[in-house]
Amino acid sequence: MGANAYNQTMTDSQTLPWKRLLAEAVAIVLSILLAFAIDAWWDNRSDRHAEQVLLQRLQADFTEIQSAILMIEAEHRETSAACIALMNIPEGSPVPSTAEYDRMVALVFLTSRTFNPGMGAAAAFLNSEGAKLADNQPLADLLLSWPGLVEELQEEDVFLQQGLGLRWIPFLKSRVGIGPYLAVYPEINVGLPESVANPQPRTPLIVDSELVNNVLDRYKLQQIALRDIGPVIDAVDEILRLLEGDLDDNF
Repeated sequence: MGANAYNQTMTDSQTLPWKRLLAEAVAIVLSILLAFAIDAWWDNRSDRHAEQVLLQRLQADFTEIQSAILMIEAEHRETSAACIALMNIPEGSPVPSTAEYDRMVALVFLTSRTFNPGMGAAAAFLNSEGAKLADNQPLADLLLSWPGLVEELQEEDVFLQQGLGLRWIPFLKSRVGIGPYLAVYPEINVGLPESVANPQPRTPLIVDSELVNNVLDRYKLQQIALRDIGPVIDAVDEILRLLEGDLDDNF
């Protein structure tokens, strides 16, 4: 390069607005960083809103589940107590024809409340990005284990329903008319003819070894159901406690 060309290059370099170019470069970098920060802030804000909505839905669902499962537990306990009362009647004696004993017979031989909570918000949690939205790991773990708890409890429901359909209802029908026992349930009693709900004379239900064995089998399944429902109740209580804590923290 000749001396003149070199001198010209140096002159051009000295006349470039370096400060302005540097300021523009810095401004461009800052604007890019700001855009990333805004996107991250917005994503975080959206995630927090989605988490809040999910937690509220879960709280509503599990509050309903709690009421339903406590009702089922209460009926299991009432049925177990009815089994004990019927087995305490001396063999050869009739079951007293009273409203109290009619309900006991109905609980033992005719009905069993099933647990069908549905999944609702829990399904949304399990089938979407819900698990990623939950910052509370103990809560996430409980929700992920929820389907297994429900499945185990429903297996006991199946055994009870099979017992009713295959054994206990046919047995009771073979001994007496079941109208008076069905009549203890208001939703069934509506419109039931008096001759069916309260026949006169009424065939007595006699306690014998076959009846006692049937009641004993029902009692054993009831005790298993009570054993299995305990952990589910504990899980629901803990889920609601954790949900309440998370929702309080978000306000």
